[in-house]
Amino acid sequence: MQEFLSRENAARGALFFLLCTFAGLFLSFLWGGTQDIEQVFREMQVEMLLGACLCMFVDWVFGALRFHIFIQKVKPDIRFRDSLRANLATLCVSCITPFQTGGVGHLYIYTRAGVPLSASITSGIICFLATIITLMCFAAGIAGLDPPFLPKGITWISLFSCLMFGLAFVGFLLLLFKPEFVFRFFRWLCGVAQRRFTRLTPILERATLKVEELVTEHKSFAVMFLRHHKWTCALSVLLTCGFFGTRIVGSYIVVAALNGEATLWELSVVGLLLNFVVLFAPSPGASGVAEVVTLGLMENLILKELIPVYVLLTRFFAIYCAVVVGGIVIGSQFAKDFRKRTKT
Repeated sequence: MQEFLSRENAARGALFFLLCTFAGLFLSFLWGGTQDIEQVFREMQVEMLLGACLCMFVDWVFGALRFHIFIQKVKPDIRFRDSLRANLATLCVSCITPFQTGGVGHLYIYTRAGVPLSASITSGIICFLATIITLMCFAAGIAGLDPPFLPKGITWISLFSCLMFGLAFVGFLLLLFKPEFVFRFFRWLCGVAQRRFTRLTPILERATLKVEELVTEHKSFAVMFLRHHKWTCALSVLLTCGFFGTRIVGSYIVVAALNGEATLWELSVVGLLLNFVVLFAPSPGASGVAEVVTLGLMENLILKELIPVYVLLTRFFAIYCAVVVGGIVIGSQFAKDFRKRTKT
C-alpha cells in the first residue's frame, strides 16, 4: 500500500487532479462569463459560508462513522480520531487516482492503527455497497418523478452511470458474499502470467498465497458483520444518507450566500443525481467531469453568472479541502513510518 501511495504516484495523481480541475473550472467560468463575476463576489454573503464549512466537517464525521462502526466490532479500542484520519485519507486518495479508487487510503491508516487488513477491506466493501445502494435508490426515485427543472440530456449521461453501477454492484456483491469466485479469477490470471513471465513466478506465488489468506479472513469478517451485526449494516446506509444530506445542505447554503433562489428540494435532486453520474467518472475525484455536469444541472435553477462561483465553492467544500487535509494526514503517517524505520 505504501508503494501505491509513493511520493511519485501521489505527485502524478495530484498533478492530473489539478489539471482536470482547472480545465473544469475554466469551462464553467467561460460558460458563465467573467464580466459579472466580480459583482457576484462583491454581493456574496460571505458570513453564510461558515454554515457550508460546518457542513463540510459534519460530512467528514459521517464518513468516518461509517468506517468506525464496523472497525470497532473488530478492534474495540480503536479511536474515532483514527477513523476520521482514515476517511480523510480515502477522500484524498480518491482525488488523485482514476475512478476515485480511494480505498487504499483507509486501509493504510487502519493497518498502521493495528486493524487487521482483511477487516478494513470488508468494512470498505460494505460501505461502498451502501453508497451504491443509496444512490441507485435515489436515482430510481428521481427518474420516476422526472422533475421538470432537469435538463433532458442528463438521461443519456445517466446511462453510462447505470451500466457502471450495475457492474460495480455485481462485483462488490461477489466480493462480499462469494470472494472465492474472485480469488479463482485472480489465481487464473496469475497462472497465465507465470506461464508467460517465468521470472515473476516467485512473486506471483507469494501474492497468490497472501490474497488467499486475505480472502479467507475477509469471508469470516463478512459473515460476522452480516449475520451478527445486521443493524450496523443498516446504520451504514443511514450514515451514507447523512453525509450526502450534509453536502446538499452545504450546497443550499452556498446558493443562499450567492443570493440565489433554488429550493432545498431542487438542490437535493441535483446533488444526488450529480453523485450518481460522477461516482465512476474516469478522472481523479471526478475532477473536470463534476464541474461540467454541475453546469448542466444548475442552468435552470440559478442565474447563469452565479453558476461558476457555485461550482467553485461547492467543490471547494466537498472535495478540495478534503484533498489538502487528507494529504496532510497521509504525509504525517509517512513521516511516522520513516522515523520508525530509521530508528530500527
